[in-house]
Amino acid sequence: MTAGEFLGEVTGIAGRWIRKTLRRPPFLFFSLVQPIVWFVLFTQAFSSISNIQTPKPGGGFITFADITGTSSYLTFFSAAVIIQTVLASAMQSGVGFVTDMESGFLDKLKVAPIHRSSILIGKLLSDGARILLQTFVILLLAVALGVGVATGAAGLIFLFALALSFGIAWSGISTFIALATRNSESTLMISILTTFPLLFLSTAVMPKPLLPDWVQTVAVYNPISYIADALHRLIITGWDWAVIGGAFLVILVVGAVTLSATTAMFRRAVSG
Repeated sequence: MTAGEFLGEVTGIAGRWIRKTLRRPPFLFFSLVQPIVWFVLFTQAFSSISNIQTPKPGGGFITFADITGTSSYLTFFSAAVIIQTVLASAMQSGVGFVTDMESGFLDKLKVAPIHRSSILIGKLLSDGARILLQTFVILLLAVALGVGVATGAAGLIFLFALALSFGIAWSGISTFIALATRNSESTLMISILTTFPLLFLSTAVMPKPLLPDWVQTVAVYNPISYIADALHRLIITGWDWAVIGGAFLVILVVGAVTLSATTAMFRRAVSG
């Protein structure tokens, strides 16, 4: 098989998933509306967080702006909405695989004259396309609400790159669970229980100095914190290559673990 033929298989399968999503307007609508609701309602309900002051050891107070670089919780929370959107999209990846298994479509692909890996890669590419669309909608809304990006147009490229790579890496968890359980309800429930608590145990929703001590400890080992810190730099304070590079390194490690496990489980599924 030539590289061109393999690429054609991957794009064909990815296109099939994208068309399947577009044929379900309610699903597409709510997948885009959910992060908007988070953005608007959550930031309004917790806007007073930006007024929090913490005492300095030598006297005086440290403000929210001193800690984060912005006095707007809306701006700070932009990173959390992007991450929440990516996590939600990654969770849907596994559910889609279960649907294909239940409908028998995966069995048809197993006997088709195509490379097995193109099935998995095509699915991941379609997930990436959905993540890019959702991230674009969030950034568009953020700009409309007055959120600026300190790193400009170049920073937007890195924002999309972080969202895309992190989403694909994290989708490996949901897909692994789907292939192991072969049940959509179990896949969604386990994905939620293993994903969303980590969002609130990171620096995405609240700056680290304002978190309880035990949460600060957890946040240090939480991969989502590193993605959130990189997004905060790109949106609020500007280029910090150590933080941005660290985020991509974490994504590489997470992806190596999750996608390797998913690939092994997928091989078992298609060979069975």
